[in-house]
Amino acid sequence: MKKNILLICIALLSMQMQTTTAHSGKPKYHIIIDSDGAVDDMRAITMFLSCNDVRVLGITGSQGSVKPYSAAIKITSLLSGFYHRGIPVGVGKTVNSDLPEWSGFSESIHWGDNIPDRSIQFPKAIDLMNNIVEDYPEKIILIALGGFTNYAEWLKNKPENIQKIERIIWYNDKDIEQGFNYQIDKNSFDFIKTLNIPIQIVSNTRNDLICDTAFLNNLQNVNTIYAKQIVSVHKQTQASEKVLQNHLQLWDDLLPLFLSCPIIFNTVGKDNITYVNLEKQIPKDFITEIITTLLISGTETNNRVFQEFPVDTMLYKKPVAKIQARTIEDYGLIEWKATVLTNEIHGHTGIYSIIGVKMGIRACEYFNVGINNLQVISLAGKKPPLSCLNDGIQISTGATIGQGLIEISDTICTIPTAIFEFNKKRIKIKLTEVLAQKIQEEIKKGVQLYNFSEQYWLYIEELAIQYWANFDRHSIFEIEKF
Repeated sequence: MKKNILLICIALLSMQMQTTTAHSGKPKYHIIIDSDGAVDDMRAITMFLSCNDVRVLGITGSQGSVKPYSAAIKITSLLSGFYHRGIPVGVGKTVNSDLPEWSGFSESIHWGDNIPDRSIQFPKAIDLMNNIVEDYPEKIILIALGGFTNYAEWLKNKPENIQKIERIIWYNDKDIEQGFNYQIDKNSFDFIKTLNIPIQIVSNTRNDLICDTAFLNNLQNVNTIYAKQIVSVHKQTQASEKVLQNHLQLWDDLLPLFLSCPIIFNTVGKDNITYVNLEKQIPKDFITEIITTLLISGTETNNRVFQEFPVDTMLYKKPVAKIQARTIEDYGLIEWKATVLTNEIHGHTGIYSIIGVKMGIRACEYFNVGINNLQVISLAGKKPPLSCLNDGIQISTGATIGQGLIEISDTICTIPTAIFEFNKKRIKIKLTEVLAQKIQEEIKKGVQLYNFSEQYWLYIEELAIQYWANFDRHSIFEIEKF
C-alpha cells in the first residue's frame, strides 16, 4: 500500500512539474498520430492536444472502426472545434477487409460541431508524414490508435525515415494476435516489427477503467475546452447509451497517459517490443485525477518567474479589475497574462498592442504550439500607432527580436496584419476591415477632440480596455493559408 501511495504522489508531482519547469513552449515529445476513427481515439487525441509537453505534428486517418476518409473527417471536425486548424490531417489507403460490427456506432458519433464538407480533399497519409519529418529537427514518436497500415506504407515508401523515429506507442491487446488493432492489418504489423523500431504496446488489463458517468462527471468540472469537448461528445444519444451500459472502456486513452506519466505503468520488454499495462493497485480515482491534470496542462501559463500569474483584482487598477473575471472566463488566462505583460512593457494600455496579443495567441492556437515556436513577419511597420502591434505579437508568441524570430517587413499593410510560420506552414492573419476602420475612426476622433494631450491617452486607454474585453480572437481576424 505504501508503494502505491508513493507512486501516486510521484505521478501527480511529475505531472505538475511538466507544466511548470519545462522550457516554456518547448515540448518533450513530438508526435504523429494515426487514428481509425473510434470514439476512444477522440478522447486520446484530445488528451494529446491538451498536453503541455506534447507537440502534435499531424494526424492521419486509417481504416479500422471506420473508413480512412471518415476518420479524417472526424479528426478535422475535432481540430476545428479546438481552433487547431494548423495541424495537418492526411488520409490513408482503404484496406481490403470488412468493417467491424461497431462501425455504425463509431460512424454515428460526431467529434465536433463543425463537420467538414464531404468533398474536402486530404493529402495522402504518406505524403503528409514525409512533409512533416523532412526538415524537422527532433525525433518523432509515432502514435498508433488503430492498425499499422499507414506507418507501414510510409516506411516502405521511404525507409530512410526509420532513423527519424524515436519509438512507436501502440494500443493493442497484450496477446497481440487477439487484438483488433492487429487484425485490421496483420501484414503491416509484421513488417513494422522487422524494422527494429522500439514498439511499446499499451493494453488495458483492468476491468475498472471505464468511461462511465462518474468519469465524465469529473471531467465536467474541468474548465478547459478539451475536457468540455469530451463530455459534449459523450452526451450524444448513441454515446450516452454506451456510457450507461458501461461499455466504453479507457482503451486508447491510456496512450497519452503513458507518454505523460509512465511511472504508473508496468513494463516488460522482449526484443524491440515492450508490453505496457497500468499498475493494478492504483485506484481509478487517481487515474481520473491524472487525466484531469493532463487536460488542464495545455491551458496553463508556463510562468518563468511567478509561481502563479497574479489574478487578485486588488493588484489591478480599477478599470482593468472590472473586466478581469469575464475576460479570463471568455478568452483564457494565457491571453490575459500576455495582455497584462504587453501593457506593462509597452508603457500604456494601447489598442494595437492588444490587437497584437490577440493575433499572436490566435496564431499559437492555430498551430497548437507554445511560445518561441513561430517565425513571424509583421506588416505593421515601425511607425506608431500601427507598429504597436509588434509589441503584442512579440509578447504573446515569444517571437521577439532578441530570439531572432520576428521580422518587420518593409511592406506595410494599413490593416493590422502579420504572417506566421511553423514547420514550413504559413498563414496570414489580418484584422477584419470593418474593425480596422472602426478603430481608425475612433482614434481619429480622439485626436480631433484632445489633440495629443493627456486626455487623449486616457481616451485611448478606455477604448483599449473595451477592445480587450469585447474582441474575441476567434471572430475578429481573417486567416489565410499560404
